[in-house]
Amino acid sequence: MTNLIRNGEFYEGEKDWSVSHPDQVKFNEDDCRITSPGYISQDVIFQSEAEEYALSARIKTASGSTARVILTLHPAGDELELALTDDPNWQVRTDWILAPAGTTGATVRLQTDGANSVAAAQFGSLVLLSLETREPKNTLERIVV
Repeated sequence: MTNLIRNGEFYEGEKDWSVSHPDQVKFNEDDCRITSPGYISQDVIFQSEAEEYALSARIKTASGSTARVILTLHPAGDELELALTDDPNWQVRTDWILAPAGTTGATVRLQTDGANSVAAAQFGSLVLLSLETREPKNTLERIVV
């Protein structure tokens, strides 16, 4: 499976990311530190239609801060949010979303909530996968009584 998010490990700095407040966002060798009210975002175009998408992020926060990864599906606007509050240790958050028919892409946004210029979070690897439609494994073809 291929990660749909480009530069999701931040190895290439801000390449492929839109940065809201450059003075509030710092890219390191393999992560991104965001201080409130900064955020980064990326538009993702889906090459094929899938029914489910899985989002995973490695994140940690400073005290009094909440880190958020928000995936918004287009054009319907359905959202999936991964959040972490007050945890200075790296944590991995993963969840999935059902995509409505006609979903053509998404926007992923990474932000920190809390006091301006104080609240901070670090984002490590970020992965968005298209989950293929799975056939049920235990389907009964017929029941004999």
